[in-house]
Order: sequence, then C-alpha cells, then structure tokens
Amino acid sequence: MLLKQLSVFSSKATAGAIALSAALLGTMAAAEPDTILKMGHAASTTTPGHVAMEQVDAELRKRTEGRVGIEIFPSSQLGGERELIESIQLGNVDMAFVSSAPLAAFSPSFYVMDMPFLFKDRATVYGVLDGEIGQEMLAGLSQVGVLGLGYWENGFRQLTNDKHEVRTLDDLAGLKMRTMENEVHIAAWRAVGANPAPLSFGELFTALQQGTFDAMEGPINLFHSMKFNEVQHYISRTNHIYSPLVLLMNPDAAAKLSPEDLATLKDIIREVTPEQRAMTTKADDLAIADMPNVMISDLTAEELAAFSSKMGPVYDIVREKAGADLVDRIIRAVSN
Repeated sequence: MLLKQLSVFSSKATAGAIALSAALLGTMAAAEPDTILKMGHAASTTTPGHVAMEQVDAELRKRTEGRVGIEIFPSSQLGGERELIESIQLGNVDMAFVSSAPLAAFSPSFYVMDMPFLFKDRATVYGVLDGEIGQEMLAGLSQVGVLGLGYWENGFRQLTNDKHEVRTLDDLAGLKMRTMENEVHIAAWRAVGANPAPLSFGELFTALQQGTFDAMEGPINLFHSMKFNEVQHYISRTNHIYSPLVLLMNPDAAAKLSPEDLATLKDIIREVTPEQRAMTTKADDLAIADMPNVMISDLTAEELAAFSSKMGPVYDIVREKAGADLVDRIIRAVSN
C-alpha cells in the first residue's frame, strides 16, 4: 500500500523505492501497453504525488490487462506547472498534476483556494473539495479544454527564508520573496510587507541558491523533498493557504481510451486518493524530523492574526475573479 512507502523520505527508503520501481519496471517490460499516457509534474520522484502516480500506473496496467499504462515525467521535465496546463490543453501532454494556484489563471474559480487563512484544517478542506463546490470546479475545467480527475494532497503552505526567524510583519518587511505565478498570492504577500515576485517552480532552487530570493512559501514535505533545506534554514508555520494538487487530463487522450478503461483510471485515482492524502500528511512530520538544521517556528494566534488581517483585503480580488457567489458559498461551507 502507499502508506508503506512513506519511508521514501528517508535515505534508506529512497533505496527501497528505487528497488520497488525497478521491480515494477521489470515485470512490465515483457508487455508494453498498447496505450501509454504521457504524464508530467513539477515535483521530485520522492514526493507522495509521484509515488501515488506510480501506484496508479501499476494498477492501471494490471486492471486493463496491459492495454493502458502511464509514463511519468517528474521534476518539470515537460515544463513548469503553467506549461503543463497549456500542454494538456494543446494535447502535447496527456496527464498532469499541478498546484491549484497556477490553474486559477486558466479557470478563475480556483482563485477561491488562494484566499489566505480560509481553511482551519484538512477535514474542512476535503469537505469542500470532495463536495459540491470542489466537484463543480473540476467540472468547470471542461470549459478551458481540460478534464479534471480529482484532488490530491499538496499540503498547507508555510513561509520559509534564509535570513532570520519570521514571526511578525516587521520580520518579513523587505524580504525578496518568490511566489507562485498567481496574482492573488503576489498581492497577499505585498500586503504584509514582503517584496514578492513570481517564478516557475523548476527554477526556484537555483534562484534561492544564488540569492535572487530570500524567502518562499510552500508545503513542508515539498520543501524537504526538493532539498530546499540546503538553501533555506527558517520555517514559519503559518498554514496561510491550502493548495491541493489537481489531477488533469487532455480530453482527447481520455476519448481515445475505451469507456471501460477510462472508468478504470478514474476508479483507481479515487481509490488511491485517501492513501495519497494520508501519506502527504505523514510526510510533513517525517520531513520535520529529518531537518535538524532548520529552525521551525510555530506562530501564536495573535501573530497569525496580524498576518491574516493584512491579507484580508485580497478576498475582494478573489471576488472579482472567481465571482462573489462562489466566494460566499465557500466561506459558508468552511464556517459550518
């Protein structure tokens, strides 16, 4: 099961994961599938999303009796997240998973996921994503030439930097901060005094290493798996935004599968989702334990409130982009 592969976040288990992948490849080499779906993402091979997609591939080959498989291209090999979305639209890539933030530029309803401090915990998040609102957002992707397949866990986003501990707005003032390619994120960090600018994820490590940016933000497990702890040594646990991974597919690629095989793919993704989410949650804890060189600060309620109050006005930007009705619906949903 996927949960047993959590150890990919330790050096011993990375070797185990490689051995497992080799074994899977060995069993599959005898009969290459008739249809290979080309799938890309921006993260490393040790992230829960990649491990889960390997599981989807193995199970898909098994259940379709070798008719369909997935070839996975990690680490932005097929482009950054924005490029992956465009490639899905153009049919150059069959499948991908991307963060919700860059997806909002294509389907504005996803801007609601960028409202700071909207979600209090994962249970609330899953209630929205797996419920009526989240499924409507997935269905809406068809209007921009994309098939939405589901939501995987990416994690709550945290503030990191390599200058000093950040607990207050004054601590953050003037820090050169990388954000995702999303204007709501940029406006939110500018509101609290940072100096934000967008950058593709695939270019981020080098930019941090060279001092182009002082700070960034993202999930702790991704911070660890991408080795950002080599160039960033302070984490402020803000949980300011929850950004899921959204699984995407090119509609023409989906149409080339038989109805039965497409249904099988969707079933497998749905079955794997709870395990992928649990694995990512556990990965945060494992990552923290494996980064003794990083100072991790838990902000007080008062300190978080200072950030929240300054970022609050960006809700108006989201209302303009995603629509006031959707914003009001999701606020009601998380308040229940």
